[in-house]
Amino acid sequence: MAPDGPSLVLAGAGSGKTRVLTHRVAYLLEKGVPSHRILVLTFTKKASRVMQTRLADLLSTPQALIWSGTFHHVGYRLIREFGVRIGISGAPTVIDREDQIDLLKSLLDQFPEATRKAFPPTATFLNAISLSNNLGSEIGDLVYDRFHSLIPFRDELPMLMKTYEDRKREFRFLDFDDLLLFWLRLLETDPEVLSLLQNRFRFILVDEYQDTNPLQSRILDLLAKSHGSLFVVGDDSQSIYSFRGAHVENILTFSDRYPETRIFRLETNYRSTPPILDLANRIIQSNERRLDKTLRPFFTEGGEVPVRVNLYSDSDQAHFIASTIGNMIDRGVSPGEIAVLYRSHFLSLPVQFELARRKIPFGVTSGLRFYEQAHIKDILSHLRLLENPQDPLSLNRLLRMIPKVGNRSSEKIIGLLRETSDPFEGLQEETLLGKSPAAARDSIRKLGKRMVALRKAYQDGMSIGGLVMEVLESGYRKDLYDLRENPEDREDDLSAFAEQLSGQTDLANFLGEITLLENLEEIALSGTNDYERVNLSTIHQAKGLEWNTVFVLSLNEGLFPSERSLERQGDLEEERRLFYVATTRARRDLYLCVPESSTSRGRGEFLYPSRFLSEIGEEFVREQRYEAWHL
Repeated sequence: MAPDGPSLVLAGAGSGKTRVLTHRVAYLLEKGVPSHRILVLTFTKKASRVMQTRLADLLSTPQALIWSGTFHHVGYRLIREFGVRIGISGAPTVIDREDQIDLLKSLLDQFPEATRKAFPPTATFLNAISLSNNLGSEIGDLVYDRFHSLIPFRDELPMLMKTYEDRKREFRFLDFDDLLLFWLRLLETDPEVLSLLQNRFRFILVDEYQDTNPLQSRILDLLAKSHGSLFVVGDDSQSIYSFRGAHVENILTFSDRYPETRIFRLETNYRSTPPILDLANRIIQSNERRLDKTLRPFFTEGGEVPVRVNLYSDSDQAHFIASTIGNMIDRGVSPGEIAVLYRSHFLSLPVQFELARRKIPFGVTSGLRFYEQAHIKDILSHLRLLENPQDPLSLNRLLRMIPKVGNRSSEKIIGLLRETSDPFEGLQEETLLGKSPAAARDSIRKLGKRMVALRKAYQDGMSIGGLVMEVLESGYRKDLYDLRENPEDREDDLSAFAEQLSGQTDLANFLGEITLLENLEEIALSGTNDYERVNLSTIHQAKGLEWNTVFVLSLNEGLFPSERSLERQGDLEEERRLFYVATTRARRDLYLCVPESSTSRGRGEFLYPSRFLSEIGEEFVREQRYEAWHL
């Protein structure tokens, strides 16, 4: 019921921000504001649908919101309506990510072969283009900070990006970023359209305002410039998506840009127990750049103090979590009310192992289960060939990773190798190479040499973990950075994988266990729905969700906060906000796991507890010691 003008609603975790937006819209409609004068912007289609449904339940005379949806959805409608004024006629074709990648690949084909071979995955370049657009930054300036694999091509990137934009215009294509870029261009270059839209959207409401990027913020500021009726709801303490372009400064400086802003604080939390909220409030106090807000529990009594669990290793961590979850399920707790959250996906590997061994059903929200990931399958193909050099599936996978080797060429090479006594040597023989695509011969020969070296290392008694690292060092690292998106994270995965296997030497038994483990996962998952599975998720993907019990993995320096975040204060503050988000996902029970040593980054070193734990102090947690041999 706030009066007209700029309003900032600081909605703490679990405080009911969607309800606020819905009631605000209902209030405006019942005061007689026509629905077409209201613009409601959300970040997901789901949020928009939920708001429309709740609104229908609230109003005595249901009215549909004509202008409600995601930024991109609204942008598309406005470009359809006014695009001709900036040279976009008719209905442009909106291309998806896969189409974008195909278009970029066609442009790269114009480069010399050596450049094409060395160029990182097209998806990496696409991510850089998107971030450049949303931040309003030059693409060349981003590579040193975010896209290290593009540094060697820094000088070519602006030209390639311009060519990509020109080709889209030629074919009348728009990608998702264009829906915002051309919306902004309309507002900045056409005073008539700007005035019309300022008058049309007399009341602007924005959900999750802390997740807006500079491009979206500029659009909102232009639309609201004439009347200042901008009602935004968000929580600076939950701004955790800077890697997508989200700019926490948008919400932190809102009242500076709009001096007449009324600030409303939603501080009653309807989700968590008092001890969990005490911990969350203490966490965020260490951030220098924040807006004051204190979460207060709706339920003021009861609740267990969050537990800090000290463990010898991350293997013990996995044992503790799996055994605790097993005991909870035996007592009748639903697996769907339990979550295991982590800073990085690779940290979940030991937990996935242990849950699968115990036949506890789980779902991985943060991506594919470990052995379904492409880079893990690549490594396993190398290892399976050591046991069976004629394995056609593994040979085909590795051959298809070589540029210019398609299905037909791969089948032909595999057929020729069946006639040889040693397939690894066969890959290097001139007879076979002469029947292979000319552009691929050098890479095929190198694959053969790699497998010969791996076989010798295996015969000399190298551990399985050592073999994994040998694959990485003997040429696969280049494949990883050339072919796979997010190669740095994938390399972390492989280092963790290698260290997990550093004590094993029986390759045949290991490969059998992998098959068994995959089968156990399928058995555990068969016949279950989401409510019957333990939730494994990165914290980023857990935002907006909640569970009765939450385990937070590996609260160690360099893991959480991440090693890359330690160099800049802004990044460290975002890591702290990420920790705040993790703790506020828990309704009743919260476990903070602190292993003293870790194999997660492939070094098996001693780890220090996260600085976040010392910032909290001892009064907000109860310490517990756990060692797996007690099982």
